[in-house]
Amino acid sequence: MNKKVIIISAVSLGVVGIAVFGGVMAYKNYQNESQEAEVQTVSELNMYYGENEMSSSGIVDNDLYQDVYLLDEKNISEVFVEEGQKVSVGDPLISYDMTMSNLELEMKELEVAATASKIEAGKRQLEKLKNTTPVAPQPEEPDIPDDIPEEEPPLELTPSVGEMSEKTGDAYNYITKNSEPNEGKGTKEKPYVYLCMPNCYVLGEFINQLSADKEKPIYVSLEIHKKNVLSGKLISAWEISGESGFPQMADDSKWSVSTRSQIVEDDLEEPEEPEEPEEPQEPDYEPEEPDIPYEPEPEGYTAAELSRMIREKEDELRDLDLERRKGELELEQMKRMSADGTVTATVNGVIKSLGDKENPPKDEPFLTVAGSEGLYVSGSLSELQLGDIKVGQVVYANSWESGKSFEATITEISPYPQSSSNVWGGEGNPNVSYYPYTAYIEDTEGLRNGEYVDLTMTSKQDNEGIYIDKAYVREEDGKKYVLKANEKNRLEKQYVRTGRTLWGQGVEILSGLNADDRIAFPYGKTGKEGVKVESSE
Repeated sequence: MNKKVIIISAVSLGVVGIAVFGGVMAYKNYQNESQEAEVQTVSELNMYYGENEMSSSGIVDNDLYQDVYLLDEKNISEVFVEEGQKVSVGDPLISYDMTMSNLELEMKELEVAATASKIEAGKRQLEKLKNTTPVAPQPEEPDIPDDIPEEEPPLELTPSVGEMSEKTGDAYNYITKNSEPNEGKGTKEKPYVYLCMPNCYVLGEFINQLSADKEKPIYVSLEIHKKNVLSGKLISAWEISGESGFPQMADDSKWSVSTRSQIVEDDLEEPEEPEEPEEPQEPDYEPEEPDIPYEPEPEGYTAAELSRMIREKEDELRDLDLERRKGELELEQMKRMSADGTVTATVNGVIKSLGDKENPPKDEPFLTVAGSEGLYVSGSLSELQLGDIKVGQVVYANSWESGKSFEATITEISPYPQSSSNVWGGEGNPNVSYYPYTAYIEDTEGLRNGEYVDLTMTSKQDNEGIYIDKAYVREEDGKKYVLKANEKNRLEKQYVRTGRTLWGQGVEILSGLNADDRIAFPYGKTGKEGVKVESSE
C-alpha cells in the first residue's frame, strides 16, 4: 500500500513539474509575443564619415634642421651637394647603392609578417588565458635543486642533418610540403598545427605552398611544446599563412621555427662536443629524457598565476605592436624610396655640415641642412592617418594672435611616435600613438617667428566602412555578436568580426553586417533572441 502511495505521489510530482515547465515556457512565449524590440538599419547607426579631420597645435620657427643619418648596411653611391651649398625642398642630397635593395625589401617583408604572426598567436593565447577558469592553489612542492635541467635533451644528442629522420615521435625535425599536420583544418580559426622539435626547420617549398591558392590561403601554426608532445606546455608558436605576403623563395631554403629566420647548412651541422666527455652514442640512438623524477604539471592555474600571465602577455603584445608599427613604417619608407635610392632635401636651406663619403660618421648625421627661408611648424598625426596623409599634404595654420590663416605643406613625417600626443581639445583617440610632422609655410606675411598656431588637416577615406556604437556589440565565449532582425522579423544572434575603434566609442565591423541589416540594442527585456521587432528611426 505504501509503495502505491509513493508511486502515485511521484507521478503526481512529475505531472506538476511538467505543468510548471509548460507554464514557464508558455509565459516566455507570451513575453516574446507581447514585447517588441526597436530596430534601426545599420546605415542609420553608422558613425563613419568620408573626411577625417585632425587638429593639433604648434610653434612657428625658422630655425629648422634636416639631419640625414645613413641607413644601416648601405653604401653611399653619390653625394650631390657641398658644404655651404643652398638647397630647396626636393633637391637630391645623396644616393645609395641599391644593388641589394630587392633582397632587403623581401627580408623586411618577412620580418614584418613574422611579427604580425607573433601578435596573432599572442592574441589567441591571451584570449585563452582570459577564458581559463582558475583552480585552487596547489600544495607546496618539495624544493628541487637548481641544476636540474627543465628543457628538452641537449642538442648535441640530435642526429646530424644527413642522418636526421623527419620525425622524433610525433614531433617534426624538419617540415616539407608533403608533411602532414598533427591536427587542425587549415583555416584562420583552426589552423593546421605541426608539432616541432626545438631545432626544427621548414623548407621554402612548404611556405610557398601556403599562398598557392590566392582565394583560399592556408593557415598553419608551427608549435614547440614541452616534452615534445601536444599536451605539454606551449613554449613557442610561429603562425604563418598565405595572407602574410611572403615573397616567393627558394624551395630548398631552410627557416628555423624557433628563430623564424633563414638558416644555412652550417647552422644544421652537429654541434661541437661539450667540454665534459659524453658516453659514446650509437648513430640511430634516440635521446631519452633526463633521469629526473617525473612531476606532473598542474591541471590549471591559480587566479594569481593567471593574473600574472595575462599581464605579461599584454606587455608582450604591446612591445610586439610597437615593433610591428616600426617595421611597417620602415618597410613603407623602403618602398617609397626612389629606384636610384636618392635622399632629397625636406627643407629650404644651406648644407651646414657634410661627412666624408669614404669614412662616414657613426651614430651622427652624415649631413645637416639648416633652414634659411620661410617658416616651419611642427604638428602631430594619428597613427590611424599614416596611410592617408602623405608628404605634400596641405595643412592649415591659424594664428592665435592675428586670427589669420596660412597654408603649409608637409615636408616630413617622422617614422617614430612621440612620447605624448599634441592633440588639443580631446579630438584625438587616446588609445593610439601620434607621429610628429613638419610643414613649410611659404607665404609668411603677418606671421612671426615663435608664434603659436592651430593646425588642421583632413584626409579622404573610404566611405563604405561600418562603425557602430560599441554598446550594440556583445561578446559570448570570445565571439562578438549583435542582435539582428531576421526574415521573420524576429531577433537572432549575428556573429561579427570587429576591427579598430573610432574616437574611443565606435567599433569597426569588418564582416557579418551590411548597411541594410536591422539591429536592436542588445540589453534590457527586449534584448534577446526570438523577440518581435519594430522598425524605428
